[in-house]
This record gives sequence, structure tokens and C-alpha cells, in this order.
Amino acid sequence: CYAWVSYQTGWLKCHYTAEFLAANLSCNLGNMDEIKKIMADCKLHGIKVLSPDVNESEARFTVNKEGNIRFGLGGLKNFGTNVVDAIIAERTENGLFADVYDFVERMAERGAKDAKTVVITPKSVEILALAGAFDSFCQRSRFFAPGASGERFIDELVRYMELYKTDKMDNSLSLFGEVEELKPQRPVMPEAPEEENTLGLLQEEKNFVGMYLSAHPLDRYSFEIENFTNLSIGRIGDKIQDCEKEKRKFAAAVAGIVTDVKTITTKSGSPGARVTIEDYSGHYEFALFGKDYEAYMAYMKPHEYLYIQGDIDERYFIKPEERAQGKTAPYAFKIKKIYLLGNVAETFIAGITVDIDTTVLTPEFRGKLVSLLKSSKGSIPLWITLRENTTGYNLEFRSKKFQLSVNGELAGRLKLMGLNYTVQKKPAS
Repeated sequence: CYAWVSYQTGWLKCHYTAEFLAANLSCNLGNMDEIKKIMADCKLHGIKVLSPDVNESEARFTVNKEGNIRFGLGGLKNFGTNVVDAIIAERTENGLFADVYDFVERMAERGAKDAKTVVITPKSVEILALAGAFDSFCQRSRFFAPGASGERFIDELVRYMELYKTDKMDNSLSLFGEVEELKPQRPVMPEAPEEENTLGLLQEEKNFVGMYLSAHPLDRYSFEIENFTNLSIGRIGDKIQDCEKEKRKFAAAVAGIVTDVKTITTKSGSPGARVTIEDYSGHYEFALFGKDYEAYMAYMKPHEYLYIQGDIDERYFIKPEERAQGKTAPYAFKIKKIYLLGNVAETFIAGITVDIDTTVLTPEFRGKLVSLLKSSKGSIPLWITLRENTTGYNLEFRSKKFQLSVNGELAGRLKLMGLNYTVQKKPAS
């Protein structure tokens, strides 16, 4: 019977991959470790898991028309099933929500009809905003920008919702119930702030969804991660086991964001710390004691972006005579150097070479390239290689006018222009 079930599930995963993975996610609501594993499988199969949405999400994970998985409202933390049921019932009975005002008004009116049942609370509205469930209506940061009263717009909105509900409940008893001037007025939504607290919003999303969905804090350092790491954080444990099994050393370079720091005291009274660092693939806990604690603890701050070089090797030294007797040491990741991830390009890049085919050389192309170079000023030398395909001649020039800041934005804009580039790395010190 197990073989038959394995055959069935294997067939379903092969032919209905998104639906199969969505069902697995739904079966593991509340088990965030399992959800993360399945999410990694979704990414491996090129299937997006989208943020929750009040107009598309069901209670469980579902597959939309585009073949992507929509996060289920039932998977939100601290979010009651009665609220989930009420949102889906309102949407089913009266159609999609037009905007966030339409949402709070209809949900408030639904609550006013049954005063004994709490349909939706102010906290529920804030969780939906933080989780990205209103992103199809407007930019998320606008909910947390100051409104006309000076308070956050989200606070003005939930107050309006409560007043609207009270107005609907008292309407039949009031002599002025139909007078528009006395009805609650919709608060004006502010414009998005010039500088968004992207990391803060993403962290709140993770708090309620359990993971980063709409974006990842490390996206801004995709260039550095792609070019300067050789191991993902989530693979460190497996790599340690591989090295221990094969009795070999591995020089590792990883990058991630600090998500948790726990300071501890050893039995001897010495300070130490356990630091959790995370990337796209997962997390790993580094233990810092003694000299490592003194050398690296200054970097270990929550939300700090770090680039770590180290060796996966034996945890401690074994004397030759002990080794001859068959004694071995467990393997571990031993930190050698830590850098701030934002400084990696300036620290390790000796220069960048941009390849240009002479057939694209036009005044318009030159204008776009010069504009890009001017907007990417930095300290990294620039070379340009002109390639003449008909003759096979290549000419290399070093720019005396431009030095660049090499990052993911520059790399992306070069690709949009159809240009290839090569990064020259400094020799290892």
C-alpha cells in the first residue's frame, strides 16, 4: 500500500505540481518548518508563492489562473478562523472588494448585522496590511505613513471602520441617520514616503506570514551573493557532514542577514553568543566563544547584512599519536573573516570590463551608456572592450573618466541594454 501511495503522489507531483505543492502547504498550516521546506521545493520548480490577498486568497493555499500558489489566509499567524470565514463569505456573496475602504466598510457592515459576532477587529486589518493582503489596492508603505491627523493611516482607517460599524448599528435609532454630513468620513490615504522602511515592512511580513514572500531583504545584494559566495547558508549543515565523511577541508564563503542573537554565559563565566544568520535557502546558527566572540561579536546585530569567510574543518586539533590510535574530531564551520555585505564589491573587485559589439554603436546607445555610467559613480576601475565580429578585432580601453559602484542595479541595467560584463577580482590575501 505504501508503494501504491508513493506512485500516486509521485504522479500528482509530476503532472499537477503546483496543485500538489499547494495541498502540501495547506496540510502543514501551523508547521512553519515544513512550510519552509515545501516553499523551497516550489522555488526549485519555478512556482511562485504569492502573498495573501483579500480578493484571491482562500482559507488554504490555492493555485491561481497563472499557475502560481496564493498564500492562504488561514496560514497567517494570530489571525482567527472566524475572520477568514467572514472575509471569504463577504467576497462570495457580494463580489470582490474595490479598494481598502470598500473592504473595511463591507466587513464593518457585516459585523453590524450580527452584533454578537466579532467579524473583524482593528488588529486583523493591521495584520492583513502587514502581510501584504492589500498590496493589490495600493503600496504597502502608505498604510504606515502619517495621515491627516498625524497618526498612521492604518490607525485612522480602523477608527473609521469602528465608527462606520457603530453608525450602521445605530442608524435605525437615530433621527439623523440618513444625514450625509453626520456620517463618518473616509480618511485620506497619504502618499508613499520618499524613503520606505523596506526592511521593517518585510520583517513584519515575516512575523505574520512566517517567511519573506513579496521580496527578500537580501535582494539588494543579489550581485554580491552571486559573485562572491560558494555556499548557501541553508547548505552549511550538509556541507559539514560531507566534509566530515570525506575527511577534507573546504574554504567557504557565505552571505546572509542576522535574524537572531542570543548572548550566553559559559560554565566558566565567559561570555558567548549564538547567532542565527539567514539567506534565501534557510538559516544556520553560529556559536561564538573566546577569541571568536571578541573578534566578531561587534558584527552580530539583528538585521545586519554580513559576508563571512571561513573553513569547514576539524573543530579542534588532534595530536598525531592520537590520530594514529583512530581518534577523530567533529567538523565545524570556523569563521576566519567577516565583512559588511555592502562593502564586499569595493573590497574584492579590482575592476569591471563591459563588452560592446561595434554594431550597436549609435548616438542613442552612447547616450544611454554615458547616462548609466554617470549614475553609477564609485571607485572601481572600468574597462570597455569593443568587439568587431566581421574582422575578429578586439580593442580594450580603460576609462579615465568613469569609475563605478558595481552592484546588482548596475548589473541589471547592463543586461537590459544587452551588454555582457566581466568582474575582475582582487587576488586572495
